[in-house]
Amino acid sequence: MQRSLSHLLEGLTMTVILALVTVVSRWVITTAPEVAQAFATATPTAVHISANPHTPTPTNTPTPTITPTPTPTSIPTLASTPVSTPSPTPHPPTALPGPPVIITNTNSTPQPLPIPSPMPLVEQPSDVINILLLGSDQTDINSVGRTDVIIIASVSPDLPSVSLVSIPRDFYAWIPGHGFDKINTAFSRGERNGYPGGGPGLIKATIEYNFGIRIHYYARVGFDGFIKIVDTLGGVDVAVECPLSDTFPDPDSPTGQTDVDWLPGIHHLDGKHALWYARSRWSTSDFDRNRRQQQVLRGLYRQILTLGIIPKIPELWGVLKENISTDLGLDELLYLGAIGSRLDMMNVKSRFVGRGVVQAWTAPNGAYVLVPDYEALGSLVREALTPPASARAQQRAFRVEVWNGTPYEGLGYVAAERLGWEGFEVVSVEPADGTYPRTQIVDFTTTSKGSPLPRLMRLYKRNASDIISQPTENREVDFRVILGYDYDPCVAARGY
Repeated sequence: MQRSLSHLLEGLTMTVILALVTVVSRWVITTAPEVAQAFATATPTAVHISANPHTPTPTNTPTPTITPTPTPTSIPTLASTPVSTPSPTPHPPTALPGPPVIITNTNSTPQPLPIPSPMPLVEQPSDVINILLLGSDQTDINSVGRTDVIIIASVSPDLPSVSLVSIPRDFYAWIPGHGFDKINTAFSRGERNGYPGGGPGLIKATIEYNFGIRIHYYARVGFDGFIKIVDTLGGVDVAVECPLSDTFPDPDSPTGQTDVDWLPGIHHLDGKHALWYARSRWSTSDFDRNRRQQQVLRGLYRQILTLGIIPKIPELWGVLKENISTDLGLDELLYLGAIGSRLDMMNVKSRFVGRGVVQAWTAPNGAYVLVPDYEALGSLVREALTPPASARAQQRAFRVEVWNGTPYEGLGYVAAERLGWEGFEVVSVEPADGTYPRTQIVDFTTTSKGSPLPRLMRLYKRNASDIISQPTENREVDFRVILGYDYDPCVAARGY
């Protein structure tokens, strides 16, 4: 069935403004073609581990064949600074100074919090562009609702590099002129109460006050647009890392609702299921949801690359503006696209305001909120928005091959995507020569200086007995990860 132009435009809007900024194209480029193709694989059924698994003897791996992604034939001529100078965000009024507050749960009646001091502005180079990406809880983008998806994308053109910071919707923020409330109410308050710049102006000011990040641009999309985007693109393939069960209202179901139950593996989702996957909190948490939102964006960008829509941006831009709320212009969008074409995955960070930075609390009005530890929040923001040093930026990514020693075919590709998120270059994914009881890491490097082995050990919760050292001078890969029956992709995703 021929796809309508309006739906293609909505798909282009979402993926160019969101996915180009997240630079997931670099993951697709640096990962072996068989990894990307495997996202059509269904999740296999469980199989019991054999009683006497084979233990491998590590050997050097033949050079994998990788087809490089062609370089774009033309890139717009750019100045050393953005084409349009971002308009400064109105600085929020200065509040009464007060020390950072850390709240602990008690059984007593919650008391109002003291007004926090504005977070000091993060020092950033003058050419850095901070973009606020918002997902509305309304079906119509012209309706005023809460912003349940909040992601800050900080783009540094110099290296280049990109930092992504996901903020949970229940973050208890000081909203200038309105007091404490969940951060997802800031946009609607600004729209309804005449704040300078409306909803975008108030949520920008709220981000600056609570996080010390000056926002230059924003982009917002609603539920209906999101569903149409995914369906227009033929669905989206997602590497599910954690089991997920939930029940959603579904007008297409005779009962009016649908139960979903996803197990770890590769899943192909249509629009409404992708929306449910990105929004569900019933069996997980808001922190997991933030991670899943970025997973869906990566999958959408893979589809956009396949359809070849990106080169059509200039000719479609006028109509695009009708399907999204944003203060980005065509020049800025082309500028961001050119930056994305030069990015290396090693220079992309994904950070989440989560455990260790916020904790649950009951507000005086009885609402469940997440109260920040301002010291921890400041540290996270400064680390997230600090571009990598030039010397590190010039280093190549460490090359990893994945052997799947579990009975579950899709887990190898789930592990490959997580490694890509962590900045590794996955050169191949293949079945192991047997089923393994424990996950092992084969280290082919010849020096421990600058080695990412400790990072791999933390990612897979390994100890020294799970490491096989096989130094090889003329190696084709730096590490081999052999997934064992104890491999839990959810642990790797959550970090605990």
